[in-house]
Amino acid sequence: MTRLSRKLGVEEKGQRTARSTDVYLSKDGMEVSYCTKCGVIYRQKRWIMDPIELNQLKEDPSVGTIVCPACQKMQDNVPGGFLTLSGEYLRKHEEEILELIKNTEAKSRNKNPLGRIMEITQEGDLLTIHTTLDKLAEKLGKEIYKAHSGELNHQWSHGENFVRVNWKRD
Repeated sequence: MTRLSRKLGVEEKGQRTARSTDVYLSKDGMEVSYCTKCGVIYRQKRWIMDPIELNQLKEDPSVGTIVCPACQKMQDNVPGGFLTLSGEYLRKHEEEILELIKNTEAKSRNKNPLGRIMEITQEGDLLTIHTTLDKLAEKLGKEIYKAHSGELNHQWSHGENFVRVNWKRD
């Protein structure tokens, strides 16, 4: 291992690293199950949303039930990311921006049903959105930036799946 790679914390070539360090994600390869709270289905190490299959699974007594990682994070109030929006522009375009956020989350959930908005709070001129996944907070920030420009900053927490995204436009 070179001095630089050791300093940056990079593993030696050929070493496998864990795909995710999120403690809420299942490590075992359990059979088909569904979340009792939101209805997402776990099959072949993937989470999917399929209402038709969910109805079939609910009728089968041999199918397992679980609480998915997103519902667990929401229950424990452990967000994967924060998106903070601020500025004079936000006040004037708040409804439009919130609609963009809602649409972006809906599209994102088609790809990964574990990415959800946990909570949206407003304190004065600050609008804060808590998400279950870091990637969703990042995606929301990028979409707002693409549509409305402004300033966009990311602060990643090293060693954890957590991000703070800040967007501002005056």
